[in-house]
Amino acid sequence: MGHNIMTSAERLRSISQTLSEARRAAKALPGFPGELPGSFADAYEVQRLSRERWADDVAGWKVGGVPSAFIEQFGETRLVGPIFARSVVRVSPGEMAKMPVFAGAFGAIEPEFVIELGESRDQDRLYIGAEIASSPLPAINDIGPIAVICDFGNNNGLLIGDEIVGWRDMAAKMAVVETHIDGELIGSKVLPEFRTDALDVLDFIFDHARKYDIDLPAGTFVSTGAITGVHEASIGSRSTLDFGSFGTLDMELTRAEPIS
Repeated sequence: MGHNIMTSAERLRSISQTLSEARRAAKALPGFPGELPGSFADAYEVQRLSRERWADDVAGWKVGGVPSAFIEQFGETRLVGPIFARSVVRVSPGEMAKMPVFAGAFGAIEPEFVIELGESRDQDRLYIGAEIASSPLPAINDIGPIAVICDFGNNNGLLIGDEIVGWRDMAAKMAVVETHIDGELIGSKVLPEFRTDALDVLDFIFDHARKYDIDLPAGTFVSTGAITGVHEASIGSRSTLDFGSFGTLDMELTRAEPIS
């Protein structure tokens, strides 16, 4: 009877395998596979195992917020997930980017500032951008941050638009960011000083990388967190993200196809 009891390491491997296979097949899952890990450390171990399984290079990292309902439980305010090279899309002004999400599962659009790490901090570059959040788990955000971390941080793409040249040297600058989906204003936010959160996130990602033995070479992208919110959207939805004087991004959500 005891032979059927999985070890903790086996449970984490099983979770990783199920989530990775669902992503590769572009198929929704009915729920979280098995018992939810009890700590961020275990969830990040699932994520590490899945990165090893995934046939693509890590091009960057998304940083997201831990919902307030979970902060006391885990003592963390932010979480991290990998962004893979093939999911990074650069878009020019006026161009409609095609960004895939999983059918019958979770999909969302999040306008974000994106940092590209330089050889030194004064060489870091900043862009307007968006994270495409999508997971085979339809209720991933309701399950909570453990599920999000386990499934690549709920990331399925990074959209990169115009560069904000000289961003570190600008005088304090207010930014207004708006999210429009299918012609409707869904969310907007005024940022009194647009760099504050981005710089805080940089400190966080370097701490995280030291803790989990992750390399952050020059050229690594860091998506610094949703500005106007996590806006759920479905396949076929078209979105315009307006960053005011910094530029706009246009995208259409498409159906994620299986990876052979």
